[in-house]
Amino acid sequence: MRLLLLLLCFAPFLSAQTLHYNIAFEKAQTGGKLKLDITLDFYPSPTGTTRFVLPDQINWSSGLLDCYRKFEVAGATHRLEGNTLQVFTAKGQTGPLQLHYELIQNFSGEQVTVETSCSPILLADYMHVPGECLFLVPRHYQLFDVGVSWKNLPKGWQIQNSFATGQTAQQFKSSNTDWLRTNWVAGDFRVLRGKAHGKPIAFAIRGKWVFADQTLFDIIQKTIESQRTTWDDFDIPFYSVTMIPFVLPKDRRMVGRARTGQCLGYGGYQSFVVFASDDCALDPLINLFHHEMMHDWIGGKLNVGPGNESIGMRWLAEGFTDYYALRNRWKAGFMTTPTFLKELNSDFFAAHYADPCGEMPNLEVEKNYFRNETCENVPYRRGCILAFYLDARIRKQSTNQKTLQNLMADLLEYTWGTDRTLTEHYDFFEETLGTYLGDDTAFFLKEYVDNGKRIPLSAYIMPDFLTMKASATGAPVVGIVVGGEAGFRK
Repeated sequence: MRLLLLLLCFAPFLSAQTLHYNIAFEKAQTGGKLKLDITLDFYPSPTGTTRFVLPDQINWSSGLLDCYRKFEVAGATHRLEGNTLQVFTAKGQTGPLQLHYELIQNFSGEQVTVETSCSPILLADYMHVPGECLFLVPRHYQLFDVGVSWKNLPKGWQIQNSFATGQTAQQFKSSNTDWLRTNWVAGDFRVLRGKAHGKPIAFAIRGKWVFADQTLFDIIQKTIESQRTTWDDFDIPFYSVTMIPFVLPKDRRMVGRARTGQCLGYGGYQSFVVFASDDCALDPLINLFHHEMMHDWIGGKLNVGPGNESIGMRWLAEGFTDYYALRNRWKAGFMTTPTFLKELNSDFFAAHYADPCGEMPNLEVEKNYFRNETCENVPYRRGCILAFYLDARIRKQSTNQKTLQNLMADLLEYTWGTDRTLTEHYDFFEETLGTYLGDDTAFFLKEYVDNGKRIPLSAYIMPDFLTMKASATGAPVVGIVVGGEAGFRK
């Protein structure tokens, strides 16, 4: 099945149209210390109007339209309206055109916070730019043959992205836009290289930390190996991890409405990036590595898709990811069984059942997620508990012959290598879930997802090797019976 899927994915590349980005580093007069001068060679739409959509917000980083300036198109006219750049040519014109634009940092100074973590960061010592910001793409393209060339790389700088490390000229192909979910860094990074299941991985890190680079790299390598085993997926040709410190002004105070924390991460295509305080402890980093790496599948190949006015699946994209990351840390030996149960019961069950926002309806959570900090934990905790509920119930109903992984494998097969998302094909998600739950799927989704109600203790259906009781506050508490650990590790 997988071989056939790969053949179908690569067959269309024979007719893919090309994009080539020439990117040069230059000194900047505003924003950060550097700017990127970008020239794109592309083929215009035969309709006579080629559209490029510029990102205005990525996660907590907003105002990204201010990062673009000096649009020029040789041999054509153009107009920028809101976040859409339109290039006008004669209908039927097929010859290549060149689009020029500059990318700058949209905040002043060197403060790197949650709010600037997905903005282009272009400083004297390094750069970090999400692919969604770096590459403008014609909307009529469906198959991509992409070339990227870097020029004027400052002396001594390392360069890395989701496709390779140490290369200033690259070529890759894609049948979808996954290549935009990438991280591109260059600068005073220290790069550690290795392999996971025979495939190269690279870890680019800068700044000073409590732990040695090698300690972190060893954890990352073990994380990648264990998760690929979980998903039976060993075909990723290269994997990139980058780690960047949060930076505060010299007086250690925030400027404007900004914040940092222990650590923050973003999963991408064949990559994830971590931002962290320089005194961050090891356990939060291990947790973050596992969570962001898990997004290669949940939210990546298992494409949940964006929410809309009637459906939001952040609870699955983030909460199921938390559940899988927790189990993976336990199964891979990063934590003991008592620690695993303590974290599941304290950080998820107890915290969620005591949270004043714990029963906020799902769409209200989606609407306020980037606006109200009090909502940020709800989809993680709610989704993790829903994942545990399904895992326990599937195990019980199948006498532990099936687990949540069987459901996830069905969903993965449906979206991987296609343009389908679970949001757009929610009926498929409902039907697939129904094969595991039975006739009460509609009630389950309405009550515990849409309405956001907490699952009552009496509703949990537990396999023989798990127990559940109520805490002093009424929250569920999960336990493993003596001799039952092997059954739950399955």
